[in-house]
Amino acid sequence: MREFTKSMMSYSWAMSLFGVQQMLNVLTPQGRQQTHPATSAFDNVTQAVEEDLNGVIKATFRAGDNIQRGLVDLTFNALTLGMFDPCRMTRAASDRGRQAAQGFEGARQSDASGSQATGWGPVPPADDCGQRRRRS
Repeated sequence: MREFTKSMMSYSWAMSLFGVQQMLNVLTPQGRQQTHPATSAFDNVTQAVEEDLNGVIKATFRAGDNIQRGLVDLTFNALTLGMFDPCRMTRAASDRGRQAAQGFEGARQSDASGSQATGWGPVPPADDCGQRRRRS
């Protein structure tokens, strides 16, 4: 119990200082780096936490993360008038839905049989917007 308490206190202290560091990173110019330091730091922490998750919790995280990322994309598209490009909006919504479904399906199959998903079979050709056509 002592080690658990120490670990929990260290975590709280680290998260406090992490927040301070990211505020400083946001105020620091990006320079020539491809990715902003604050973005990289948050991605690293997210990846570390995700590695400790498993099963249904990991699938729930992935689905929720995909939904949140999709909502951010939709918001920024609306603010930058990208919402008036129907191909782009359809593709974005379709991609997020597919990713969320794959996260749940992968966890369900690996929990049930310990194996990976095998897919949905042949994929029909894409139309002008990059979407898959339905077979008639």
